[in-house]
Amino acid sequence: MGRHEELRKEIDQIDRELVQLVEKRMKVSTEIAEYKLANNIPVLDAQREKKVINKNISYLTDRTLDSYISEFSKHLMELSRRRQKECLKQYTKTC
Repeated sequence: MGRHEELRKEIDQIDRELVQLVEKRMKVSTEIAEYKLANNIPVLDAQREKKVINKNISYLTDRTLDSYISEFSKHLMELSRRRQKECLKQYTKTC
């Protein structure tokens, strides 16, 4: 197996782990949606999102990736908000 194939296998493994982590994050987002509904809290908390982005950037060892992690975090939180909104719609229909 050549180096190119080895790197592809490594990317495949990383992708598998990322998918598992995103799935886990979305499950927690669902629980957060339930909490927000019960406590009349809006889905979007812009201040919290800014803190999360900055915290995620702080985890980097390669600071040339700041903008990528910022963008990745924004997209991930947008997906989480979308999931929360879907969950809230489902909960309010059954209430």
